[in-house]
Amino acid sequence: MSESEALISPTRLDAADPYAPGAAGSRVIRGGSLRVAATLAGVLAGALSAPLVVRHLGVVDYGRYLTVASVIFVVTALSEGGLANVAVRAFSVGSAAQRRTLIANLTGLRLALGAAGTIGALGFGLLAGYDHVLIIGLALGAAGYVAAAVQGSYSVALSGTLRLRQLAAIDLLRSLLTTIFLIALVLAGSPLTGFFTVAVVVQGLALTVTARLVRREVPLRPAFEWARWRALLGETAIYAVASALGAAYFQIALISMSLLDPGRQTGYYAISFRIVEIINGVPWLLAASVLPVFAVAASDAQRFRYIAARAFEGAVIAGGWFAIIVVLGAKFAIEVIAGAKGAPAASVLQIMGIGVTATFLVSALGFALLAQRMHRALLIANAAVLALALTLSLTLIPALHARGGAATTAALELSLASAYVVILWRQGVAPPAPFILRFLPALAIALALGALALSVHPVLAVAVASAVYFLLLRGSGAIPQELIDALPWRR
Repeated sequence: MSESEALISPTRLDAADPYAPGAAGSRVIRGGSLRVAATLAGVLAGALSAPLVVRHLGVVDYGRYLTVASVIFVVTALSEGGLANVAVRAFSVGSAAQRRTLIANLTGLRLALGAAGTIGALGFGLLAGYDHVLIIGLALGAAGYVAAAVQGSYSVALSGTLRLRQLAAIDLLRSLLTTIFLIALVLAGSPLTGFFTVAVVVQGLALTVTARLVRREVPLRPAFEWARWRALLGETAIYAVASALGAAYFQIALISMSLLDPGRQTGYYAISFRIVEIINGVPWLLAASVLPVFAVAASDAQRFRYIAARAFEGAVIAGGWFAIIVVLGAKFAIEVIAGAKGAPAASVLQIMGIGVTATFLVSALGFALLAQRMHRALLIANAAVLALALTLSLTLIPALHARGGAATTAALELSLASAYVVILWRQGVAPPAPFILRFLPALAIALALGALALSVHPVLAVAVASAVYFLLLRGSGAIPQELIDALPWRR
């Protein structure tokens, strides 16, 4: 029996065990695909609201709107510290009693950290000299963050049992509700302050739905057992710092733009950043779907190497396609969202698109390192990239303005992906060289042919490049057979 058959297609599948070889791969691919589909549906729904919000608020106020979102994101990363990912790893291999204790104490710990994060966000806003509108935005954003933190604790029960369809439904619900509320605020002529309330309402509803789904399996009431908190924090201490640094570096450029080059340039960057930020939700959803399987396979070196290789290939293929979409479709996307006034943001978005493939790789390999408990390696890599983020921001933004911020963002993603590849390579998990030699020409040819079609229309360019890209990958055998077999029409 081949390695592929032994690890992915055993002669008997245990239907009661979601992590059984074969069953796990099928659940992850199909469930992950549903989460991506839900995300894309949410993006399409967001495409209805984004142009209305940008034009309603204007470039400057939209930049202020996303500045608040970035501060909340950083505070979330610093206080959350990767707890959810470590919790999924522990939940996946724990007993029923251990799982219940874990969720109760995770919820209590997150409430405590949420209170600290709220104080931190407001303190930063005051020190930075933000006006009263942004301070109100930070307060409302912090409230939404606390609701999301509790919802994330309950979601561990869904992720840890590979109930990805239910997670996909919650993702879609969150996106649709956000779009509905944003459009309603635009139609009502709401000022900027009103838009900060959306996250609170949406996260509260998502929390309610998730609680109903898991209420019979895990306790909804938080537990405040310091001994268990200390054990959980001790388990996550190094990874928490690494995760916080890894989340913060991506937001550094936008926050730096708001301080170094406020006004219109920050607005151009913010519009492009928002598009890339939405797209970046896809790789993290896919990688989170694979994390429980990584965790279970961590003790089996052969199976782990196999899964890591397939995850590498899947991440690069998906990342290459999204890079094609962003680079070739940038001008059209900016025209739809911001109109003629946002035209300078198109080149900013194209620069950011260069790093999209690396983001897919960072998410997949980052969870592979987590499953192997390589927390210290993650910490060193993420800290180095954060230092690079500060250096590049201070150097490029004053000189190149919004394009400098975009170049910073792309360079950071490429640097971190390279660091993760090297770390795993040293552990004996080498990137599949034959796949890379097939992937790179396919991407280059697709981009070249798509660029020729740009003179007709960006949508045509994306369609041509996408078709060429996948035909070349399929023809060269670069697409993993497991991915092909998991397609709905192949079932």
